[in-house]
Amino acid sequence: MPKKKYLYEIDFMRMLIMFGVLSVHTTSIFTSQLKDWTTEFLALSAIHSSMHVTRMAFMFITGLVLFITYHHREFHVFSFLKKRLFLIAIPYLVWNVVYILFESTYEIDLHGSFMGFLKILLLSLIHGDQFYIYYLLITFQFYLVFPMLLFALRKYEKWHLQIFIWSFLFQLLLMSFYKFAIPHLDQSNWPYLLTNYGVFIVTYQCWFVTGGIVACHYDMICKFIEKHYRLIGAILFLGIICMWGHYYLDRAILHESDHKAQSVHQPVFLPYSLFVIAVMLYLGRKWAERRTRRNWQGFSRFVGIASSTSFGMYLVQPFPIYIVNQYIPRIANVHWLFYLSIPIAILFVYVSSMILSYCIGKIPYISYCVGQRTKKKPNTTRAISSLSQR
Repeated sequence: MPKKKYLYEIDFMRMLIMFGVLSVHTTSIFTSQLKDWTTEFLALSAIHSSMHVTRMAFMFITGLVLFITYHHREFHVFSFLKKRLFLIAIPYLVWNVVYILFESTYEIDLHGSFMGFLKILLLSLIHGDQFYIYYLLITFQFYLVFPMLLFALRKYEKWHLQIFIWSFLFQLLLMSFYKFAIPHLDQSNWPYLLTNYGVFIVTYQCWFVTGGIVACHYDMICKFIEKHYRLIGAILFLGIICMWGHYYLDRAILHESDHKAQSVHQPVFLPYSLFVIAVMLYLGRKWAERRTRRNWQGFSRFVGIASSTSFGMYLVQPFPIYIVNQYIPRIANVHWLFYLSIPIAILFVYVSSMILSYCIGKIPYISYCVGQRTKKKPNTTRAISSLSQR
């Protein structure tokens, strides 16, 4: 089996995706301070809605890296599940506990009861509804179905294009159902994962499948993107404008709420997200070509740190976001300061999350909580959260 090449562009994509994720969550605080239907609210919300694509990119890169890791490697189902489920279970349990205790200081009433705490913890573990930890619940589900997906993509390698097309069409149908049909149906007796489809793996199947197919034909697809990058970039530019128009269409014509209009579970997000992912991959490849040059080395070190701490950043983000949420209402009436604070707040959340994740990752054993396995030798850690491609 040939030695596996390290794909530095994936580090760049992780860094960029996490910046987008934290930008979305931070910007939500600012839109919540504005009055609906004002020009400022609609403009910021339209921009905000076009940023929600980071969720799909997250799912894509999860599938991409896992398939790259195992596609040409001998695969044992039980050893895979034992390793992967254990690595995701520790952060999932620990951060659910931390979030509940944190919320008990300002929102959740535990009634001073340990049993009350356990009840809330059990429901949180089942539902994955504490802050943004739903991603880990989806990852659990993906690990369970990954052996079957890997088998299918290996067995039907000649049919990958057809598999992608059918996956794409099914995703369009599914998102159309979520947007247009499900709000009018009685869901009272439906299973939890169907009524809360945002934490159901089937909702994101196309991005996982696409990640797997790209992994199987990685060099060929990258060459295609690099050959047609100008066209792809132009389509994405028009796509961003269309996404803004789509938000206004939902609000003004379909009379949807802001929350509904910004939902990622809409058909338009599927093609849009694929072009965003293609551009991210292209930019990552261009950086990978330059990363060792002298004038790029500072940024390259930053990318390396941001990539290795990205999983931890995702988990610790509620704390800096909470700080921003406490501060922003005090300046909401000072317009110039309010809007100037948006990029400052995003940078604060991003940098502070990175520092906090990095520090936790240096503590033996506790480092498992942010996806870092600390070895016995000092100052040596290995990322486990980002589905290591090494």
